[in-house]
Amino acid sequence: MAVVISVANQKGGVGKTTLTMNLGYALADMGKRVLLVDVDPQFNLTFGLIGMRVLDYAERHVGTLMTRESEIDESLISVRENLDLIPSHLNLSAKEIEIINAYNRERRLEKALLPVLPDYDYVLIDNPPSMGIFLVNSLTASDYVLIPLELSYFGVIGMQLMFNLMRMIREETNENLKLLGLVPNKFTKQTKVPKLRLKELKETYPDAPILTTIPKAIALEKAQSEGKSIFEFDGKSRAAKAFLKLAKEVVEIAEG
Repeated sequence: MAVVISVANQKGGVGKTTLTMNLGYALADMGKRVLLVDVDPQFNLTFGLIGMRVLDYAERHVGTLMTRESEIDESLISVRENLDLIPSHLNLSAKEIEIINAYNRERRLEKALLPVLPDYDYVLIDNPPSMGIFLVNSLTASDYVLIPLELSYFGVIGMQLMFNLMRMIREETNENLKLLGLVPNKFTKQTKVPKLRLKELKETYPDAPILTTIPKAIALEKAQSEGKSIFEFDGKSRAAKAFLKLAKEVVEIAEG
């Protein structure tokens, strides 16, 4: 049965999609069967993986799964060996009102994924940078939350919003939800600020696991612009090595 992980942060621009994509590739390279799920109406993960083919999935994407207008087998896209995708779409936002007004609305994603969970080792869910029905569904369906963040003042302060939301989800829809860890992203040693913020983060949240730091790298930006993982673009780069290390940490925590 798959371990379901939400990659989430209510602050935008912290690298959720980049982390989801490259962690998925790293786990797949380790021989894990991985399903990526894009519940962000901006569909950056989907576009990064399949490009303009996103237009072909107007009637079989994550939104139509949640409104029960399509079956999950129709929506699965094979990206490469060991790696599949359930896409987002241009019209996902239009489904939000339908889902909000639906019965058992918080569990629509959980129920949609249930039939395929035995087929995978990991399900990684890429989330929108805001609290809404898609993020609530994602956290309700998940075993763990992985939180990428930038080590800026507002990035560290914003962590409390995520912890408050996780506490609410545990009380209302998913008492077993756990924090997998925090992933400092876009880290640079060129100034003292990131190191200072990392120290503050550890002091403020001493019980929160801080996982591998992902460096700020031009290779990551170029890879994303070309629709490639960092492993396809430059498998020997510092960023590729960091994501592989992160994948090993995730497996160690999730599988003991």
